[in-house]
Amino acid sequence: DQVGDALTRAQRRMTEQFYLPFLPWWVPTPGHLDFHDAVRELDSVVYKVIGERRDNGGEHHDLLDMLLTAQDADTGAKMDDKQVRDEVLTLMLAGHETTANALTWTWYLLSKNPGPARTMREELDRVLGGRLPTVADLPSLIYTRMVLDEAMRLYPPAYAISRRALEDDEIQGYHIPANATVLISPYVTHHLPAFWDNPEGFDPERFTPEHEKTRHPYAYFPFGGGPRLCIGNNFALMEGVLILATIGQRYRLDLVPGHPVVTEPLITLRARYGMRMTLHPAADGR
Repeated sequence: DQVGDALTRAQRRMTEQFYLPFLPWWVPTPGHLDFHDAVRELDSVVYKVIGERRDNGGEHHDLLDMLLTAQDADTGAKMDDKQVRDEVLTLMLAGHETTANALTWTWYLLSKNPGPARTMREELDRVLGGRLPTVADLPSLIYTRMVLDEAMRLYPPAYAISRRALEDDEIQGYHIPANATVLISPYVTHHLPAFWDNPEGFDPERFTPEHEKTRHPYAYFPFGGGPRLCIGNNFALMEGVLILATIGQRYRLDLVPGHPVVTEPLITLRARYGMRMTLHPAADGR
């Protein structure tokens, strides 16, 4: 709870700083003070875990172990606590928050669209037969992956991507001055009628191989593109499909009637009021 609250506060203050006229972070405005307090809370948790792991030692075979034992290929040096902290916080935002948001919106869309939800459950029953999914099942969970892709089209976790112009440039007649920040929005592009029929509708069939061949390669880019493509894209898709399969074969998730569903565009695209749902055995599916 402490991490979740602090991460939310930090995101909201960072978003304000990015989109509104701003002062440097060191100016003690109420928003800036709240941001620094949130970062201190995150640091207190992360540094405590790092310190306890260094003090106690032992093999834990987890990501933190990998970070603490990693060595520079040239010098043999290991990361200090500040470097490990930076990696851990990056993974919390880029590797946990984003996937959680993608799955939140996926369950919402499945709740509102019983046809695709039924098709996904039929695939899960056919491929898994009630057992837990493994990485080896991913090539067979074709429709489940299409469901996740379509959910990230409608609600991409990274809804806007920024790039800084290194020098003066021109894009289709628009002058881009050096050092300007250029925003590219997957959310906007993913909803353009020029690329998508019925762009507001939920239709996983858009992501069949046949349909993907006819589409512009950058009509869909939830992980960005080019040399700075998200380094975690394959991992995110793997864990997303496995989590959908694990939960989806056992439960049907229904949105609580009357619960407000509103997007909250922070650093990632969240549901402002969360997503309150009830769970039912999949055998009771619609």
